[in-house]
Amino acid sequence: MQIRVASYLAASDLLQREPGRWDALVILDRDAELNPFVVKQTTRHCVLRFDDIERSTVGKQLVTRDVLAAALRFADESDRLLVTCRAGQSRSVATAYLIACQRLGTTDALGMLDPKRHVPNRHVVEVGASLLSADDAAEAFSCWQRQFSHVRLADYYDAIEGEIDALESAGIVNQISVD
Repeated sequence: MQIRVASYLAASDLLQREPGRWDALVILDRDAELNPFVVKQTTRHCVLRFDDIERSTVGKQLVTRDVLAAALRFADESDRLLVTCRAGQSRSVATAYLIACQRLGTTDALGMLDPKRHVPNRHVVEVGASLLSADDAAEAFSCWQRQFSHVRLADYYDAIEGEIDALESAGIVNQISVD
């Protein structure tokens, strides 16, 4: 199984360059709408709706077991899976980590995580690990977080923004969500 995690902008570029080659798991904020582009450019797609929060907040939607169960079922039938959220750094990474734990094992799943780029949503991982009955997934994630607790994503914003600027300079626009 191939799993790719991307921001909406990078996902738009990938789907434009490789139409019909990817299944897409699209994570939208509670109030966002899916752009019809996704339907046209993917083999299959599944929309998950939850906000990037780790505890209950008024006006925001926490991820639920049902939402993650739907993501895991969808991923079970995929060989090439694109997982995308707005920034591609928190919700999508946590969801992809869980899918990889289920399909590829915890060691390979940890290999997907980049401390200079990713800050996986802890609540998503905890809910998903309980759903998978995979204590090793939650424990391995906690170890990864401790191991890289000294890394500050802010130190790498210039590189991340450079990638965004390059995509925008190439004329790429967000075609995943309609806000």
